[in-house]
Amino acid sequence: MRLKRRSELGLVDITDPIEFYYLALVLMLASAWLVGRIVNSRFGMALRAAKSNEARTRAIGISPYPYRLAAFVIAGAMCGLAGALYANHTGYITPGLMSWLQSGDLMFMVILGGMASLAGPLLGAFALLVLEEILKGTTEYWQIFLGPLLVLSVIFFRRGLAGIFYKPDA
Repeated sequence: MRLKRRSELGLVDITDPIEFYYLALVLMLASAWLVGRIVNSRFGMALRAAKSNEARTRAIGISPYPYRLAAFVIAGAMCGLAGALYANHTGYITPGLMSWLQSGDLMFMVILGGMASLAGPLLGAFALLVLEEILKGTTEYWQIFLGPLLVLSVIFFRRGLAGIFYKPDA
């Protein structure tokens, strides 16, 4: 599906690549701030409790369903925002975006960066993009090196690249 014309925001001209970049950067930082606030709130504690032990969560009087539903809606809204930005960036959306390769890239970013932190996926995305560019410059078969790299990062960096900065409680 081709985008007939880019979205109009009024204050920001997203046809200008520099303004679009800064819009995407501000929205990414705002999303990261929002997720950080959610994780460290009572809502986030209820979600972690429901993930850890649903029966115990019910025993203390918290029904996990509304919390999970709200988290699903928030995640869907953030994915919708990302999709709208992507469609405005490329000018089209293809069914190829729903392939397992796209999901694999995202999972690679999350695993490489670290799943237990907010900064992990951001760090993983940055590391993967830098690594791709370095490997593309050296060999045509650069993707062969990504699998062993992922295995080594899982073995040696238990919390991903973000785990390098992790200090366990003493």
